[in-house]
Amino acid sequence: MLAAAENALIARLQAHRDVQRLVRTVGTLPKLTNEQLLKRYHADAPALYIVPGRFTVTDNLASMRFTVAGVVRNVAGQEQARKGDGIDIGCDHLVILAIRALNDQRVGDCSWSVTGGEMVDEEIFDAAGVAAVEITLESTAVELPFDYGEAQLATLPDFTRVHADIDLLPKAGSTEYAKWLATPPDLSTSRPDAELDVQLPGAS
Repeated sequence: MLAAAENALIARLQAHRDVQRLVRTVGTLPKLTNEQLLKRYHADAPALYIVPGRFTVTDNLASMRFTVAGVVRNVAGQEQARKGDGIDIGCDHLVILAIRALNDQRVGDCSWSVTGGEMVDEEIFDAAGVAAVEITLESTAVELPFDYGEAQLATLPDFTRVHADIDLLPKAGSTEYAKWLATPPDLSTSRPDAELDVQLPGAS
């Protein structure tokens, strides 16, 4: 689930026309030591990285949260790194590109919204000649995966019959519905207003 969302977000950024034109590197945040990572940032910049996400669950629905990290070179001081100078793009421009590419967009199996962001104020970045910004993305809720693969589906019996009980106003209520669903149906105190029963091809 998280891996599929991560891949979809990266693909969306890579396919965006302005990201293609202005950003050198789009990918997953590299797994490197601090010193190696800073050197990689400097070589990759301007770059947008998707940071591996997390999710919360309510009523079997998962909402995912990812971070987009933007990195630019800081060759002319913090102000230039934030704002750009008309030649090199700054962190603010990366934020705008990420928002345009991902905010209020359906990417993968859900829609995404930008919910916040901030500059990363770390002396270690200044010393390495880079500046960074983080943007938070949250997804709409998606269903948790069910334990049904091809092997499990193959064990299910054929779907051969459709039955529906139709109840018009005034409603009979949940107690009566439970009686209708019993095997055999208990129609001693009420009956559906109409019934639908269809035998599908192949039914015996």
